[in-house]
Amino acid sequence: MKHYLIALLCILLCIGCVGAYPLHQEDDAVRNALDYLRNCQQEDGGFGEAGRGSSPGTTSWAILAIFAAGEDPRTWVRDGNSPVDYLTMMNRETIGKGGTTDIARTILTLHAVSEDPRSFHGVNYVQDLKSRVKPDGQAGDHVYTTIWTIIGLASAGEDTSRSVSWLISAQNPDGGFPWTPGAESDPDDTGAALQALIAGGVSPDDPVVRNAVEYLRSMQRDDGGYHYGGTSASNSASDAWVIQGLVAAGEDPRDYRQNSRSVIDHLLSLQNPDGSFRHTAHVTDNPCRMTATALPALLGAPNPIMTPAVSSKGPTQHRAPPVDQDLPEVKIIRTETDRIVSIRDDFGEEITIHGYPQRIVSLAPSNTEILFALGLSGRVVGVTDYCDYPAEAAAYPKVGGYSTINLEKVIAAEPDLVLAAYGNTEDMITRMRSLGLVVVALNPTDLEGVIDNIELIGEITGADAEASTLSADLNERIGAVHQKTSRLDTRPSAAHLVWYDPLWISGGRTFQSEVIQMAGGTNSFEYMEEWSVVGFEDFIMTNPEYIFVSSGTGMGSSGYDVIYEYVMNEPRFQNLDAVKKDQVILIDADIISRASPRIVDALEEVAAAMHPDLFEAPPVSENSPVQSPISGLIPLAALLCMIILHGRRGI
Repeated sequence: MKHYLIALLCILLCIGCVGAYPLHQEDDAVRNALDYLRNCQQEDGGFGEAGRGSSPGTTSWAILAIFAAGEDPRTWVRDGNSPVDYLTMMNRETIGKGGTTDIARTILTLHAVSEDPRSFHGVNYVQDLKSRVKPDGQAGDHVYTTIWTIIGLASAGEDTSRSVSWLISAQNPDGGFPWTPGAESDPDDTGAALQALIAGGVSPDDPVVRNAVEYLRSMQRDDGGYHYGGTSASNSASDAWVIQGLVAAGEDPRDYRQNSRSVIDHLLSLQNPDGSFRHTAHVTDNPCRMTATALPALLGAPNPIMTPAVSSKGPTQHRAPPVDQDLPEVKIIRTETDRIVSIRDDFGEEITIHGYPQRIVSLAPSNTEILFALGLSGRVVGVTDYCDYPAEAAAYPKVGGYSTINLEKVIAAEPDLVLAAYGNTEDMITRMRSLGLVVVALNPTDLEGVIDNIELIGEITGADAEASTLSADLNERIGAVHQKTSRLDTRPSAAHLVWYDPLWISGGRTFQSEVIQMAGGTNSFEYMEEWSVVGFEDFIMTNPEYIFVSSGTGMGSSGYDVIYEYVMNEPRFQNLDAVKKDQVILIDADIISRASPRIVDALEEVAAAMHPDLFEAPPVSENSPVQSPISGLIPLAALLCMIILHGRRGI
């Protein structure tokens, strides 16, 4: 009887758990995911999220997912265009612009569509990637760039031994791998590193592999899933990288479980009825990319994915993806009767706030800075992992990342007001409202919008006087800058460099571009659409007189600013006017990127740098946040948000 009860308990515990692994190409989960991907294909043959158009990254992952499922991506045709047609078009447009990981991913993608990465319409991507490997084996400047270089070159049959040796030296004492030397280990990069090590010829029995595997075992969450660090929630992307890493190392992911749930179970639990995959249990973010990422993991296909049995099914007709509707403008309606404030937020929702909110959760660093500036820190009961200014904000309870909010922690904080931002995703905001939370979503697009938001938060919370004082001070400071710059006869050209591998710049319709123009300069890349990749040749030919680079971006334990060091040491940049005249300027990434009162600090700093004869350099704030080992991840996360949230300008 005892044995019978134990057996019955085991059966009950395993109800809903995955059976055979890897999944078969004809399993419902796989077929439904592929059906969803078909709706992600665009008219140009590429893949992208609904309403956003094709994306090189999403297209690459989709091609690899289709290939892993045993289908020929070349037969996926939309309006007469296949993924190869899209790759050919992008090949012409992006030559010289790709970063290290972009080149590696392109090599993997070309392999999947039976094209030669050594000669794809005149471009040798393999040689390009090999040229980025340094004498010590590191490729690019980071661990993740080296990981993907190994995977890409291994798929092309190249010798990766030097890079593998360097990667092994980057392993942390806990067995995990960081995104850059000196940073904390994380499951995502460790899963990818395992794939690189095995692809590079390291034995699964090697201690470096075994230690990484044990690190992953120690990082599994109670729900069976994995996260990418901090207080972020378990998510499908982290699950996928970990699963592929474990498979590459000869492990069965079903053996990695918490509370009787394996990582496979957790990943499958995130699949929607339409076949797509949510990012987290409560957030649907970039479902096309999440679905493409999940498929190879479920099919047991670590990178580089090599020659599965391809079954050509001929051209497939696709339904047109839905188109996003334009979001309405913010409209504020105030009434003083009985202390009721009614507004229409950026999602077009009519929001009513009763009384004075006493328990506020902030879901964006910019919102947190405004709350503290208005003297409302005593009412804040939750912030994001990235809310680090003023310094005391970092000690407040965390409710997740920027686009990976942990809904359970938000609910546990019992807020009577949640201040959200577009980056939290519409799905998450809708979910919170469905649970009865009062959510106000903010999305300022310029300096005037920042000041409007300060006044709005003051109105909502009853801090009207404080908001009026702060707004008046900011407007006075902006006016003082404008008074001097409006009389200039000549305005120097300037560029804001967000990242360098590849070169990402702030184009038109960004906070940074507005700051440059108001500070008496001209944005050299105003003609480009928001945040964009620019090729080396284009950047050199443009030759901006000033180059502003974000201070602290990518800073590791060695404590240097990698973008600045890159610009100053890159041989091809030595003839740039900004480099020769020492006009490459460091600026705090947070003050020039966040829609907070400190955006005016950025304005004053940029104006003083370009026109020292008109302005005194503002003093460095004593409250500037001290970077922790994980803070180097924050600018990269912000950059990803910029890319993903194309057209959204306030972080």
